[in-house]
Amino acid sequence: MKLLSVGSMNGVSNTCVHRHWAIKDVAEEVDTVNTSHASTIWYRITHHLFLSGLPLRLPDLAKANKQIREKLEKKQYDIVWIDKGLTITPETLQYIKTESPNTKIVSYSPDNMALRHNQSQQYLECVSLYDFFFTTKSYILDDMRKLGARRIYFVNNAFESRFHYPRILNDMDKKKLSADVCFIGAFEQERWESIKYLVDHGICVTVWGSGKYWGRYLNYSPNLRLHLGGLFSDDYAKSFAAAKINLCFLRKMNYDQQTTRTMEIPACGGFMLAERTEEHLALFKENEEAVFFGSNEELLEKCRYYLSHDDERKEIAKKGYKRCIDSDYSNNGMIRRAITIVMTEL
Repeated sequence: MKLLSVGSMNGVSNTCVHRHWAIKDVAEEVDTVNTSHASTIWYRITHHLFLSGLPLRLPDLAKANKQIREKLEKKQYDIVWIDKGLTITPETLQYIKTESPNTKIVSYSPDNMALRHNQSQQYLECVSLYDFFFTTKSYILDDMRKLGARRIYFVNNAFESRFHYPRILNDMDKKKLSADVCFIGAFEQERWESIKYLVDHGICVTVWGSGKYWGRYLNYSPNLRLHLGGLFSDDYAKSFAAAKINLCFLRKMNYDQQTTRTMEIPACGGFMLAERTEEHLALFKENEEAVFFGSNEELLEKCRYYLSHDDERKEIAKKGYKRCIDSDYSNNGMIRRAITIVMTEL
C-alpha cells in the first residue's frame, strides 16, 4: 500500500505526528507532506476575518498544495491521508482525482469540524471532495453531512504506544512533577471554576497551562500550583504517573464527550478522574478502570476519597492501563481500522 500522509509534522508530543507514526506502521510505503509553518500577521488576520464570516482562504505558508502536486507527479498513491488540512484547496483535491482517479482521499481531524472556529474557507470548499471522513466527535456526523461529507465515520481518540506508556520516574521527575491533583491544558472558565472549587476546599491542585488567562490566578491560593507555559515532551507523559489524580476536563466549546487525554492518562499508567459522559462510560468501567464526576461537589468528594485511599487508586490506574491495551485504544489500532474501511468500502 502506498500512502501520502499530509499534516503538521513538528514535535514529538504532536498527535498528528503520532498518527503519522501509526500510518508508517500500517502502510508499506509512506511519503510525507508537512503543513507546519510559522504564523504570520497576515495568517492571523485572515483567520480572524474568516471567523467573522468573510470567505477568505488562509495563506498556504508551507506550500502544502504544491508539495502534494509534486508528490503526485512522481507517484500514484492508494490513499492520501490529510490530517485536518486547513490550507488544502479544492483545486488540489480535484487534481488528485484527475491525475490519480483510483486514489482515495481521506480527511481526519480530532477537532469538531462542524464549528467555524475549527474550519477554514479551504476546508469548507473541500468537504464534498473527500472520499472519507474520520472524526472523534460522534455528535457531528449529521452536521458534517449537511456540509457535504459523503462517508463519515466516528472513531475514538487514541494514544501513541511509543510515547504514552508508564514511565519510570527518577528523583528529579518526582520533585518536578509530583502532585496530589493535576491538570494539563488550556484555560476554559468552566475548568477554572472546578479547579477553584477544589482549591477553595483545601485540595492542592497543580496546573500546567499556557496563556494569559491562567496567569491571572498565579497568586490565587497556596493550594494552587500554577506553572505557565504548559508541559510537553516526555515530561507530559511522566506527569500522569507522577500525579495521584489526573483531571480530564472536556472542551465545552467543542461539546466534547471524550478527548485525547481520555486515552493518554490511563495509557501512561495514571489515575484518571474525568467528566462523566456516555462515551467515557463506554470506554472505561466506572470506579474500576477510571473514575468520573458530574458536578464540582462530586469532583471534590472523589478527590478527597481517592487521595486517602492509595491502594484503590493505584488498582484503578492499573486496570485503566490494561483496558487501553486490551481494547487497543492505540493509534495503530485506530489507523488500521480506518484504513480497512477505506480499502473495503469503495
